[in-house]
Amino acid sequence: MQTRIETISKGIIRVRRSEDFKETWLERYKILNAQPEEGADAGFTVTENAVTLPSGRVLPMNIWTDAQDKAWNDRLNAMLERYADKKLGQRVIIGDPGEHRQSAMEAPERTEHTPFGFSLGVNETERFYGLGEGNRTGLNLRGATYQNWVYYQFDEAPIPFFMSSEGWGVLINNDWKHFVDVAAERSDLVSVCGQDGETDVFILAGESMQDVLRLYSRLTGHNMLLPKWAYGLTYIAPIFADQYEVTNDARLFRAKHIPCDMISLEPGWMTKFYDHGTDKQWEITRFHMPHYRSKPHPESFITALKRYGFKLKLWLCVDYDLTAEEERIVKGEDTCTPEAWFNHLRAFVQDGVDAFKLDPCEMVYEVHPGLNYANGSCDEQMHNLNQVLLGKQMYRGFVDETGRRPMHHYCGAYTGMQKWSAFTTGDNGGKQGALIWIMNMALSGMQNTSCDMNVHDAQAIHFGLLLPWGHLNSWYGFSQPWWAGDELEAVFTYYARLRYRLMPYIYSSAIEGHEEDLPMLRPMPIAFPDCRETWDCVTQYMFGDWLMVTVFSDRVYLPEGRWEDFWTGKIYEGGQEIGYTAPEGRGGGLFVRRGAIIPMWKDRDYVFQYDDSEIELAVYPEGRTEYTLREDDGLSLDYETKRSCHTRIVCDEQAGETVLTIGRRDGDYQGKAAKRLWKIRVHGAKTPVRVALEDDCDAFEIAGEEK
Repeated sequence: MQTRIETISKGIIRVRRSEDFKETWLERYKILNAQPEEGADAGFTVTENAVTLPSGRVLPMNIWTDAQDKAWNDRLNAMLERYADKKLGQRVIIGDPGEHRQSAMEAPERTEHTPFGFSLGVNETERFYGLGEGNRTGLNLRGATYQNWVYYQFDEAPIPFFMSSEGWGVLINNDWKHFVDVAAERSDLVSVCGQDGETDVFILAGESMQDVLRLYSRLTGHNMLLPKWAYGLTYIAPIFADQYEVTNDARLFRAKHIPCDMISLEPGWMTKFYDHGTDKQWEITRFHMPHYRSKPHPESFITALKRYGFKLKLWLCVDYDLTAEEERIVKGEDTCTPEAWFNHLRAFVQDGVDAFKLDPCEMVYEVHPGLNYANGSCDEQMHNLNQVLLGKQMYRGFVDETGRRPMHHYCGAYTGMQKWSAFTTGDNGGKQGALIWIMNMALSGMQNTSCDMNVHDAQAIHFGLLLPWGHLNSWYGFSQPWWAGDELEAVFTYYARLRYRLMPYIYSSAIEGHEEDLPMLRPMPIAFPDCRETWDCVTQYMFGDWLMVTVFSDRVYLPEGRWEDFWTGKIYEGGQEIGYTAPEGRGGGLFVRRGAIIPMWKDRDYVFQYDDSEIELAVYPEGRTEYTLREDDGLSLDYETKRSCHTRIVCDEQAGETVLTIGRRDGDYQGKAAKRLWKIRVHGAKTPVRVALEDDCDAFEIAGEEK
């Protein structure tokens, strides 16, 4: 075997030890873009023995080159022993999987392996973040060992990427099970090893962790942008609800003016409960779908929902060989056997279905050691990679069928999943554990995250409706807000309406996450890297540029600056920890960073109920600050190829007046309002406010301060 060191681009060097250096599955299937840029200068250097960062700091490096090396073998065996009970996927099957799968008990376990490993020297003070859901208790990875291997409820979304607080990181290009020791065995060493595959890593180096996240996206893709309506509220109906129960729930959302954009059906919509196959049918005793005339049919329950602004989502479970379709694409063939997974879903899209929930059933959590795929791989190698292939094929299949952005979500993930799918934390509830995983996913490059909201707890409502997208799961039957009791129904209603008022801010943050690779939910160590008091904080996070959410704690640390309580208007000086109790009817803290410029909408029941010709700006003057409002049509795929419409807004608190300058709306998109009315609401200005418009088509009004 030989070692090859290759510059990929500014800030990225690849280190690989291989016999043939053939393309990996991640490269072949366009999950990983490892194509070198011609003439690129990485800005740092790597040898077989060391990484020299742009700062001049040297990280000693050791690549495992001899399978007989006792120290490495002992290290690997210790990790295998530690995770012995999580050796294969955990069986969580309900229903009858497809016949093309075989039981894990029918084939012998593999006994031949090709171990690999490498290590980097680290200092005593740097912190490490990433690895997806690997960290279950905090954010800082240091002092523990992690297994990159999909395992139900333990680590369903391992992302083989980690970064240092000192501006460097590592992406591990290995789809087999492997381990990452983050200064656990030795405080001066981070090491990676596994039983199978090659040493193949990308060393990333910049000036900050934000830089490293951007470099990770350079290799694996930018965060996908969901349809605008998907950043509202999704409601999952009870598992055996029929079309009349579903439409009655929809009626109650509208009658009670609880904003909601999507209703989702669980596996009870299928004739065959938990159908893993490719001949799924509507259970017509619960959901009658008239197929004898046009599609979508004007008398179907789906069309009825659409008339009142609702989208419909269907639950799916998957047991399929996805590699056949990937090989067809690579080879440029017209058909494949078995056929593409998404093909059997086209009929449901034609019925009017807009989205899908992907369940981690047989394919992803049950491992079949003797099974070979269409691409020649065994299931142990495909186990991790299947996660992202499923997201990718759902994305591409929906795009090919509709020409629109897809919305599907999944609780499994691996390298690059942020480009292909939204994400939930699965079956771990909607409280502290979900928040920790969501923060760690953000530190691993994933933006579009959510969890099953707990409607029976005010704190969980506060948290669940201040996430990138809202997800209320009533699978058990009585998690609708109107069955939570009058008090909690009022709490839920308030937060849902607040979320929709904040939608221009939320959606602009989502676009920023796609364009700038900075997720809208920003854990404190990436939002305030110099604030050591919040380096491992799991009870507060920034939501976009200006809002800080705190939850599940009565203590809040306020970074430098001034912070205003969104609920009460009270202003706090930063640089201190405070005790905090949320007012009655609220589930946690929501603090505005003074200087904020926050775009908002008027109340509405669903995202596209009104156009965007009116925007309210909530302005909190503090020196000179600026904000870029990002907009597009919210539906098309234009975001993949062009920049969104940008409006630069500057608030300058001067000696005699506060000047708010609203720039031109730079860019175009379908449905862009020819003229916009800006409604300005200024909070706590010390001087008179003057508004300057740079776009002759726009107008403004100044309203009084309001809470």
